[in-house]
Amino acid sequence: MRSSRTRLTVVALAAALLVTSVVVPEPGAQGRTAVKVSVLRSAFVYFAPYVAEAKGFFARHGLDASLIYFRSGAETTTAVVSGSTEFGALATEHVTQVRDQGLKVKAIVANLTDSPFTLVVRKEVPLPSAAQGYPAVIRDLKGLKLGITGRGASTDFTLRFLLREAGLDPDRDVTIIAVGGVSTSVAALAKGDIQGYLGFEPIQTQAIHGLSVAKPVIDMRKGEGPKLLHEYAYNSMVAKEEYLEANPETARRMVAAIVDTHRFLADPKNFDEALKVAEKYFEGIDPRLLRQILTDSIKGYRPVITKQAVANIGEMLKFAGLIKRPPAFEEVVDVRYAPTKFP
Repeated sequence: MRSSRTRLTVVALAAALLVTSVVVPEPGAQGRTAVKVSVLRSAFVYFAPYVAEAKGFFARHGLDASLIYFRSGAETTTAVVSGSTEFGALATEHVTQVRDQGLKVKAIVANLTDSPFTLVVRKEVPLPSAAQGYPAVIRDLKGLKLGITGRGASTDFTLRFLLREAGLDPDRDVTIIAVGGVSTSVAALAKGDIQGYLGFEPIQTQAIHGLSVAKPVIDMRKGEGPKLLHEYAYNSMVAKEEYLEANPETARRMVAAIVDTHRFLADPKNFDEALKVAEKYFEGIDPRLLRQILTDSIKGYRPVITKQAVANIGEMLKFAGLIKRPPAFEEVVDVRYAPTKFP
């Protein structure tokens, strides 16, 4: 069942969209097209846009792109549908969810295909079903306080999906608490304000290896967890349909910049350069941890959004009670721009 807070998030997005119009790009530096891209700060989910900025891939393709930082995925989505940013690096689930509410946005290229989540708990939490794996081990979490980034965020409905697939009621059998992003979530785990957390890098590595306060329950990057997440399109570059209609060349340039970013990340000889980018955007994290995070995560950076991935997203959201019907592929992805092959 949908939580009231999740419904309110979607209603707020709809209200934002109704009072805005298409953002028309203005000339940027050296004749490049100026665009704003909504992202989160210091999260490896958004590493592709960070690299595109740092290595000049946006500029190479004629874009003067400014990354605009927000606190949660729900906020980045609001920025796109309200028109305050032309593009957003959004959870592809959010595209599906807001379209179900009548808001016309589409994905044009994936920033990250694999689900980035690891569900962790504090070390002292017993996991008697650990050897049985998923979904049995999820039942061991009954009665716990579990953290997410925010209500309505992808961490929220993914956690609810995991719990429901394991036979637990997310609203009765556990307490779900919105504790924010990297710094606040790790602190909440360390202090014991929450006993578990569903998050993305660098959260799990800091909690497990940095502070040694947590242990993994399931790591979806390793293929653990729901089968629906084995072929996915977790985060995509997204824009309003009317913007894409009015600015086709800008859309093509954005896709080309992100595809070039993926080519860079896919080449092993560029690993150390990619690590330097991580050190720039993730200040204060031990470089040894950053190397481990990048090693564990880099295979997930691919640009193609497959039909099966969109079908899996729709099935998961419908199961979680967040959409009325799974969408068609063409409703979620703008096939005029989206790449179909890589490399």
